[in-house]
Amino acid sequence: MSEDTERQEETEADPEEVGAEGERDEGDETVTRRETIVATAAGVVGTGTLALSYLFSDGDDDPDTEAPTPMSPTPTEGDGEQVPEGEDIRDYGAAIDGQTNDAPAIMRALRAASPGGVVYLPPGDILLDARDTDSKAIRLNASNRNVTLRGAGPGAGETRLVMAPGHEGVHSAVYVGTNPGNSAGTVRLERLTIVGNKRNQGVNPGLGIRTEAEGTLVMRDCRVTSWLNAGVKLSGGMDADIQYCEFSNNGLRENGGHDVSPNQDRHQTETVIRRCHCHNSGGASVDVGQTEDIELQTVLIDECILENSLASLKLSTQNKLTTVRRTQMLGGDATTIPVKVNPTDISIDDLVLEDVLIDGGGWPAIDLPCPGRLRLDNVAIMNVDQNNRQRGQDRGGIFTRDIDFRDSGRVSIHNVGQNNESIALNIEDGGGSIAELVYGNVAGVGKSQGVNLEKTTRGEPLEPDVVARKNVGPRSAS
Repeated sequence: MSEDTERQEETEADPEEVGAEGERDEGDETVTRRETIVATAAGVVGTGTLALSYLFSDGDDDPDTEAPTPMSPTPTEGDGEQVPEGEDIRDYGAAIDGQTNDAPAIMRALRAASPGGVVYLPPGDILLDARDTDSKAIRLNASNRNVTLRGAGPGAGETRLVMAPGHEGVHSAVYVGTNPGNSAGTVRLERLTIVGNKRNQGVNPGLGIRTEAEGTLVMRDCRVTSWLNAGVKLSGGMDADIQYCEFSNNGLRENGGHDVSPNQDRHQTETVIRRCHCHNSGGASVDVGQTEDIELQTVLIDECILENSLASLKLSTQNKLTTVRRTQMLGGDATTIPVKVNPTDISIDDLVLEDVLIDGGGWPAIDLPCPGRLRLDNVAIMNVDQNNRQRGQDRGGIFTRDIDFRDSGRVSIHNVGQNNESIALNIEDGGGSIAELVYGNVAGVGKSQGVNLEKTTRGEPLEPDVVARKNVGPRSAS
């Protein structure tokens, strides 16, 4: 299966997806769990009024549809229980037992919260079965503009959205879809663990969070794990702001799945990935761009740890500018090329690495046999080209062809080859300059064809200003 599997589904949600599930009779008024708690504290019992707006509908919803009525209230857990902010999915029939499909209850709560509200997902295992809803479990469109899906946070008592087994088509836990020109606003996902159950699905891609929309996706303190193809797949024209998240065990070696894929294809977009921990991916931690020859993605990877995946960063021709700062790229037994291009007969435009540690890899740390521009500053490379049997262990610590190094700063390269028998640089038809190369435990400096190598020094590795492990990934709920 190709890592860039073509989309097989319509962009917009079906008419019944938002606004027609689980309706009750117009006169069926119930007291919600939240109202019960408030009434107990205040000594007053009353019913609330739910507001629902269709001002931002894409035409997917029937404007005459009544707002959903909450299900019967669940028992309170004591007079001291705090009222959750937003629509509690238990009020809309969620069982949270890991066996009952809670996706319809989430959709009812989502209708009540839209636009602009919060859906609260309590701790526990929340089963999502999307086999009867076009393989999309939680479905948002422009009528759900500016909504937030909020869980209980990481650690003990976390909120786990678990995909039920047996999905044969392209499937997602959260899907955001709008037509071009229609925006979903800012969609926020907070404090959620989203589990794909990839070993128990069909062969088609599992995409944990999938966007084919306009607007901005914001993620905070989430864990996304065990998806067959990608943890987050950004298509359409949605910007993304992803911070303090963890991505693990997504993709398979045989299909090249990734953790985060900024693959937006409608227009130019910006994606920020900050203080995230990505590890043990079958493909790349971050996969930028698709194969269409147009500059679309601007990506910032800031203060992250990208670890023990096939690659840390993969670029394709839609890349406009990717900047990696204060980040650790740590290779393991599964790592081939930390920074790579695919396919190799394209142009990647601009890549900037500032204060980056690249430690470990079977092939060169940076392998870019394609036209483009690369700027390095305070970058330390070590323990690479360790298992390059396919092409011969002579590719070096950095291998490039037709790359302009612009005005690069200091770079250090150490321990290249299984027995330190490989060269530091293997630059063909390059351009620009490198202020200083510091090297050790290599066969030699190598070649820097076309690049002005201003200074070479045999010495100790540089120490880039990179993020500490304790500062990445989901934060504890406060």
